[in-house]
Amino acid sequence: MRAEKNPLARKECRVVGANILSIMERFEVLAHTADKGIRAFGSDLNELFENAAYGLFSLMAELEKYPPTECHEFEVDAPDLESLLRSWLADLLYKFEVDRILFVDFEVQAVDNNHLKGEACGLPFSDEIEWLGSSVKAVTHHDLYVHRTDERFEAQIIFDV
Repeated sequence: MRAEKNPLARKECRVVGANILSIMERFEVLAHTADKGIRAFGSDLNELFENAAYGLFSLMAELEKYPPTECHEFEVDAPDLESLLRSWLADLLYKFEVDRILFVDFEVQAVDNNHLKGEACGLPFSDEIEWLGSSVKAVTHHDLYVHRTDERFEAQIIFDV
């Protein structure tokens, strides 16, 4: 799979422990034959799960164009990290489809191997939203992983479109 560039994929400098990270990649878009995919990054699990959500919704719209008008709390349980990530993204996608909300900002307050507590903020669908191609229909298990490298956490997610 080949990575593609996205302006929201980078974020500003931040302090992590005693280290100052330069501009850190949030995610990269993966070229995939029939579906869409991302590889997300984070200095910790909270940031990894936030960045995966940014990656998901960045496939559908340029998020930085839209200020959020409402926020929603999410709590997710799953047996392992991969399932937890998939469930978090699937819950966001469900709310997107059913309540017609484009989520543009994410904060994960707590995540461990089995539980996530987070918040997603967004805005109701409107004619002002410029959609980018096909919307994501589902979060798949295909090639899904979450692991830690020497410098950061990394996850790969493939989406059905």
